Parts: sequence; structure tokens; C-alpha cells
Amino acid sequence: MTDTKYSLSIVHHGVEAIKAYRTISGIQQDNEMPEIFLGGQIAIGLNRELGLQVHIERPYLRIMKELGVTINDQIIEDMGGLRADIAIYREGKPLAIIEFKICDERDRRGGKLLADLEKMNQLSSQTKISTYLGVLLTDTANATCAERRKTLETVLGQKFEQASNLEPAGNNAEWHRQFIAGRFN
Repeated sequence: MTDTKYSLSIVHHGVEAIKAYRTISGIQQDNEMPEIFLGGQIAIGLNRELGLQVHIERPYLRIMKELGVTINDQIIEDMGGLRADIAIYREGKPLAIIEFKICDERDRRGGKLLADLEKMNQLSSQTKISTYLGVLLTDTANATCAERRKTLETVLGQKFEQASNLEPAGNNAEWHRQFIAGRFN
């Protein structure tokens, strides 16, 4: 399975999750959706489309144990409370994790996304597990999705592999959203 295929599937199912949540909840703006719903719907999509086992909100310590890492007090202190939004498994072994963020006005510069990348890098440095980011990106008062994507890629130090089409960010919205994803290790 290629990295691009995972990223493409994350984007596809991310867009479907946004549409589904708007329908079932009646929200007016797409950035009002909870990340947990996004993760759950993408997990279902990855399982159905790619035949992967998927866990939601999987503790890092459990992933590390499953990959043969000896857990000590320092690891518990550093990583004990961390969870992957999604952990992807094949034949009972973890092979990748995905973190999701909604980058709207509340995260204009991508600081929350960078924090997720840093925690994923901490896990990956000890386990070599693949790490992905999935982002619901919106226009802000001062920047379009395209401008914001460039800023995020600069902050994160690499480019996203896949992106959805630009779409209105809700019912009668005059601003736009896009879903982007990529491998980041």
C-alpha cells in the first residue's frame, strides 16, 4: 500500500465525514464538527476501502507495547496520556497513526497541528511507525485555504500529499474549506 493511497483515502473519507456530520447534526458551518466524529468516520472508511484494522483514540503506550518497546518510567511520564486519533493495523500489528485537526480561525498559524506532529514524531522516533496528518482547513478572515496550506507546509517542514476540492464551508457560507492529508515522517 502506498503512502499516497492512504492519504487519498483519508481525504476522501474526511470529505464524506464533513458532509455526513452537516446532515445529521444540522450545523451551519463545517468547522463546528468534532474531531472524534471525523476520526470515527475515516476509520470506518479505511476499514471498508482498504481492509485495514483501525482503532480510534489508541493509547501510545499500547501501540509501543504492541511494537515491542519496553515501557519504563520515563516513557510513561513522557507519553502516558497521549493517544492517536486513529491507529491503523495489519495482521494485529500497528503500522501507522493519524492525527486530525480542524484548522480554522482558532488555529490560524497551525500551532495545534505542529503540536500533534511533535507528539507523533516522539512515538515514531521510538517505534518507526508511519505518521499521517488529516486537516479540515478553512479560509480565515485574512487568508484563503491555498495561502493557509502554504503556511502550514512551511511550519510543518513538508507538503501535504493530497487535497480535496475547495468547497463552501457550510450552508450558504461565503468562505471555503478543504480537506488535506499527508504522511509526515
